[in-house]
Amino acid sequence: MIEVSSVWTVALDGGTTNTRARLLKGDQVVATARRSVGVRDTVLSGGGVSPLALAVREVIAEVLARGDCPQPDRIIAAGMLGAPDVGLTGVPHVIAPAGIDELARGAISKVMPEISPIPILFIPGVRTPPGDGPDGWAEVDVMRGEECETLGVWLTLKPQGRLAFVWPGSHTKYVEVDETGRITSSATTLAGELTMAVARHTLIAGSLPEEWPAELDPQAVAMAQRLVLEKHVTLMRMAFLVRVAALTQVLSPAQRVAFWIAAVAVEDAMHLGLHTVTETIDIRVGGRGSIRSIYCDVIRQVSNHEVEAINDELNERASALGALAVAERWEQLNR
Repeated sequence: MIEVSSVWTVALDGGTTNTRARLLKGDQVVATARRSVGVRDTVLSGGGVSPLALAVREVIAEVLARGDCPQPDRIIAAGMLGAPDVGLTGVPHVIAPAGIDELARGAISKVMPEISPIPILFIPGVRTPPGDGPDGWAEVDVMRGEECETLGVWLTLKPQGRLAFVWPGSHTKYVEVDETGRITSSATTLAGELTMAVARHTLIAGSLPEEWPAELDPQAVAMAQRLVLEKHVTLMRMAFLVRVAALTQVLSPAQRVAFWIAAVAVEDAMHLGLHTVTETIDIRVGGRGSIRSIYCDVIRQVSNHEVEAINDELNERASALGALAVAERWEQLNR
């Protein structure tokens, strides 16, 4: 575990649609704030004051007030906040294999007075280079944010050998880490975005409710898992079965949502377990609730890997812990 100290840190991370801040005292999270604003809003704003900058300023102020901290010792930013053109500033990816040292050397400190008088340390993402041969380009991958989550968990678990991570989300990430804690490669899918795009912009939109349940119906999840894994129903057929389920009233509206979400997750997890992992290494799965359980269950079924879920408490702290480790190393290098 990262050494506990009395230093106050604000750890920021931002994605396409959300921005979050965590206030840490040492390595303990004492306050969290978030806004439903992300880099997409920068693209849509059309100039003027950046809505992303406003959101970041607000979440920093909120966590400082909640934690009764007048001013932090450092501010760290990860994720899409460092993406060129759409983030707060552009920070180039570092090339895998990359661990804490490589990320620290690639980090950029910048004063942004419109956000905070404290300089913000932007952590770079990681880029997986192409492989050999004419199809080698298909091995290229990029991440921004998941490197901090991955390293935060790795530092906490302190595994003896190699470890792989699955981070379900809008862009599901598979990340491999070597025995020294360096990220060696990643692979990304559009699982979450595909789920929403098909649900909202195809024929099955009329078969799904506007409001989606917070928890997935286990019967519908089991049905989707059975059809994909045992009966080998393709994802495109599973999508149309949502319409069939509505016409035949086999599933309720909430169950149809669960069926479709599970269908994408099962398909994604199946291919991760069968094709992405080529060696027998342990896998840890992040995320929350039903989605995390689906990925764990399916990868166990289709592979010979030891698969465990990352608990909610560590999920919540992982990104901040990874960012904190990089920031502390950056400070050592720049003394």
